[in-house]
Amino acid sequence: MKIKILYLFMILGIVSACSDDFMDTSNPNQISDGSFWSSKSDAEYALAGCYDVLQSKPMYGGGVYNSGIRDHDCLSDNSYNVWEWMGLEPIADGTTDPTHWFLQGFWESAYKGIARCNNVIANVPTIESMSEDEINTILGEAKFLRALFYFNLANGFGEVPLILEPQTVETASIAKSTVREIYDAMIVDLTFAADKLGTADFGHADQGAALSLLAKVYLYDGKFTEAAATAKQVMDLGTYTLFSDYNTLFTPTNEVNSEVVFSVRFESGLADNNGEAFSGTWAKVPQTHHQPMPNFVNDFYCIDGLPIDQSPLYNANDKKLNRDPRLDVSVIFPGEVWIEGGSPLAKKKVKTGYAMHKYIRNTTEYLSDGPQDFYVIRYADVLLMRAEALIESNQISQDIYDLINEVRERVNMPRIEDVEGAGLSQAELRNILRHERRVEFGLEGTRYYDLKRWGTLEEATVRANADNIVNHFMAFEGDKTLYWPLPQVEVDNNKLLDQNPNW
Repeated sequence: MKIKILYLFMILGIVSACSDDFMDTSNPNQISDGSFWSSKSDAEYALAGCYDVLQSKPMYGGGVYNSGIRDHDCLSDNSYNVWEWMGLEPIADGTTDPTHWFLQGFWESAYKGIARCNNVIANVPTIESMSEDEINTILGEAKFLRALFYFNLANGFGEVPLILEPQTVETASIAKSTVREIYDAMIVDLTFAADKLGTADFGHADQGAALSLLAKVYLYDGKFTEAAATAKQVMDLGTYTLFSDYNTLFTPTNEVNSEVVFSVRFESGLADNNGEAFSGTWAKVPQTHHQPMPNFVNDFYCIDGLPIDQSPLYNANDKKLNRDPRLDVSVIFPGEVWIEGGSPLAKKKVKTGYAMHKYIRNTTEYLSDGPQDFYVIRYADVLLMRAEALIESNQISQDIYDLINEVRERVNMPRIEDVEGAGLSQAELRNILRHERRVEFGLEGTRYYDLKRWGTLEEATVRANADNIVNHFMAFEGDKTLYWPLPQVEVDNNKLLDQNPNW
């Protein structure tokens, strides 16, 4: 049975959810009670408020009705956001508007989290009853979370205001910082967190989580030598291993496992609807708003390690037969029964011809209040981050093969040497790595950001579907496509905040 404890409640047995009213709604950047910061329990409760924001629908809790980060695959060639009003399809096709509620919700959630982290970082050191180690642990977690919020903001919007201390009315207006300044701040925060944090209860940030996010920040920043070394530090901790069964990895039963470096924890049936909305169904179709594209489905190789247009094992009449097992975990095909006792999935219910399977529970309960944890960082990502960093820094060695092979062999796919061969070039290994990331992390919200940092978003643009099942396409218009418009209400209310170019 799943341990029904969220990270919000692990702290000293706190048993009530940290609601949006935890901060004074008249000024969400400040604790309403000036005498609040007086004990360790105050510090831990305030830290719980930082974690709470991760559960918000625009962050990691969204799905049906509200786009969460998992749905950002719909901005790529992996998926199609059928319900345009949710905001992702207009971003993908270049027709979004700075007034769209999706942009505002994402911005507000991230900055709410940052404001809460800033309050913790500013006030916890003043609590005299806490030891230095206790203070540093709280600060380490808060700085990890602040870096994670800024990582998401910078990936979406690019230049945003960099706020590192509690704001007042007088300091509320602030100009954008450069992406360079934002990344530098994230590196400082995560370096501190990695130094001060040790092990932690499941769902809390610990040293492994801080190092893993730092490796990801270095990778996105193009600092490949640092990324490779930092990912190796995570491996050397000896804490993590790949979970043996990919088929059941994305289920509530196995969500606490050795592969999870950091996850956002959810439970259903709690106050304020704190469950998630990404694993439920609508009209008996799993996450009907988010539908995998044929382009994505066709990129899963056959079990001989060859693409479907090269493998003699491919069967056009049974497209899942002899395919990479991760395809079945990720996608439901027409005619398949995905709920015990249910009816076959009808093609007419899915415009792309396919439905989502990854993270989907085999029940129609919990449409928007589900119990499934979301994996922000998995150990598979650590392995592939190190492999990519070694490739991009041209440190070609057997280590790259071993790292990618470890991920492949978990699902019984053949080793690189047995298919593509040994002695491969940097370009050949790069292509192998990028394919592996797509099929390993498909429908987890990473594809769009991978394409952007690789500079391949334009070539991955989906213009039209050959079988005319759906007219989903992606537009590429240079910088306008790379970064979203800032929410117009923020630009209007902040005289120092300039709108992003071309918006």
